[in-house]
Amino acid sequence: MDSKNVPEETKDESKNTKDPMQILEEALTLCKFGKFHVRLLAATFCCSIAIMSVTTTTSYILPIAECDLEMNIMQKGLLNGMPFFGQISASLFAGFLIDAFGRKIFLVGGNGIIFLGTLIEGSSQTYLMLVFTKLLEGLALSLCFSAVSTYVTEFCHLRVRDRILLINSSFVSLALVIAALLAWAILPIQFNYTIWSGYFELHSWNLYLYVCSIWSFLAFVLYLTLPETPKYLLSHGREKEAIEVLKTIYAENSGNKKDTFPIFSLNKSGLIKPTKEISLKKQIVNGLFETKELFRKPLVFKLILFCFITFAALIVFTSLRLWFPQVSTIIENYNIDHEEPARFCVMINDYMGGLQPQTLVTNTSATYECIPKLSGAETYRNGVILGIAAVISVGISGFLVDYFGQKILMFVLLILCAIFSTILYWTNASLQIAILISCTCALLQTALSLQQNIFIRYFPTTLRALAISIIIMIGRMGSLTGNIIFPILLNLGCMAPFISISVVSLDIKRHEFLHARQHFTQYLKVKKVSEFT
Repeated sequence: MDSKNVPEETKDESKNTKDPMQILEEALTLCKFGKFHVRLLAATFCCSIAIMSVTTTTSYILPIAECDLEMNIMQKGLLNGMPFFGQISASLFAGFLIDAFGRKIFLVGGNGIIFLGTLIEGSSQTYLMLVFTKLLEGLALSLCFSAVSTYVTEFCHLRVRDRILLINSSFVSLALVIAALLAWAILPIQFNYTIWSGYFELHSWNLYLYVCSIWSFLAFVLYLTLPETPKYLLSHGREKEAIEVLKTIYAENSGNKKDTFPIFSLNKSGLIKPTKEISLKKQIVNGLFETKELFRKPLVFKLILFCFITFAALIVFTSLRLWFPQVSTIIENYNIDHEEPARFCVMINDYMGGLQPQTLVTNTSATYECIPKLSGAETYRNGVILGIAAVISVGISGFLVDYFGQKILMFVLLILCAIFSTILYWTNASLQIAILISCTCALLQTALSLQQNIFIRYFPTTLRALAISIIIMIGRMGSLTGNIIFPILLNLGCMAPFISISVVSLDIKRHEFLHARQHFTQYLKVKKVSEFT
């Protein structure tokens, strides 16, 4: 009997042996959701607003600053696209660094640079100075953007992770609302303060940028108080530090002492391995060695698909979102100058045909003076509508995704985007135009959020930030392309950019169709089986 019992005990031990990442999931579950995660979400919220402010604030200052900075329509497009050029330049390198050296250092450093950059941006006196600071902010943004979603999810156990990602997506939508509300509160103020005549003058748009810098400062401070993620620490052999972080989270959430945390090791053997000191050179070599796995089957094919969808979607989303305040201002001013409403494209073409300095006649001579088309309450209200539509869309998708799956939902959202952007041509009421553009942007943002949920799960921890960075880099190429092409297409005619938007949305839909059809077939089979049983 003794000889029979020995192999049975060995079997049981092998069955009870768990992977370190599985033990980490159990440890995170024991930590629960509490005060620590509230602090984490507060930092994520501030960081999301700071990130969105880098790209969004430009769209609100374009109408009011066009004369102060002597901008034409093409220069406006370049200024809108400059942060994305900065991201393209650094995002791939940033992803490698985030995977090699951790998430926290880049979240702290990135938000610190954005804060300083926004202060300089708020002090801009020339167009070139504003372009340069937007480029600097784009470089810093690439350090944060790749890390923020990875950082927040790696502190959460599997049961709440999807909800946390949706909350993170809603923060981006809320950032649009906050940017519009701040613009509404500050930009209409008659603020002109001269510190050094002809060299340093501040206007309401400078003040608006100063106020927006607060969010990156708050994110900088909050991230300083948070630790590195235990998943990153464990994946880099720093188990002792990972245990200490888990104890800290457990103590803060439960109110118990750290010593009462029931898990003492994340290792298969149950013993804590001493943390090895690894040189900078060794870390870079290890990082490069891990990187090559991303470009092998099957990861490389998924990476290409995600890159294409993100590129095409961001051409549409970023162009509409960043040009929406300018388009809304055009419509608002047209309705003021004309008694009868006109179709959308008639209003846009009227603005494009009148892009000439207005003549100011005096007693002695005629001079040319730039008179800006200022935004009114309607433009800022439309910006709030856009943000609220995005929040609602993300919220509803959170319920629908459990029933239909992410791929099917993305397929439906992209079809609706193509329909809404096409209908724009036949609209003439400003509220209808605002709703159609807001719905198109909201649905596209939701589709991108769903895709983010997919690829965060698909790529392993050691390659996750790099994969996200590559996808973001390709996506930002789409954002930059869209912002440069949009004014060129406007010069060719109003309908050109919006027909292009519809075509791109349909092309994304075509690439999603095969995956959605397969997923929907599986869904119907499961449903029939459940009904039968």
